[in-house]
Amino acid sequence: HEMEQLGFGVTDQKSAEEKNLSPQEQKRRSIQRCIAALVHACECVDHSCPEPSCAKMKGVVIHAKSCPIKAPRCNICKQLVALCCYHAKHCVVQHCPVPFCHGIKT
Repeated sequence: HEMEQLGFGVTDQKSAEEKNLSPQEQKRRSIQRCIAALVHACECVDHSCPEPSCAKMKGVVIHAKSCPIKAPRCNICKQLVALCCYHAKHCVVQHCPVPFCHGIKT
């Protein structure tokens, strides 16, 4: 479920070092980058944030809030929920801004 499949644009860049890693480790790092981008986007209030993934991830979150189809039928929503699940496994923030985090943790 790498976020790049849907054009989230978060995991497009791989360093030379990462290309030498196992597929499992590449996937783990890809997910970690997506989680970092999601957390950043959910906390960021700068409408012209220079972080390349910020606007894209904000768009994904906005999409999920207004999508008439929702997960599991909408692939974008489905991947966002999966990413939020990965995030929630390790999140210790009581009032986390990441969508679905609180509900997943409880």
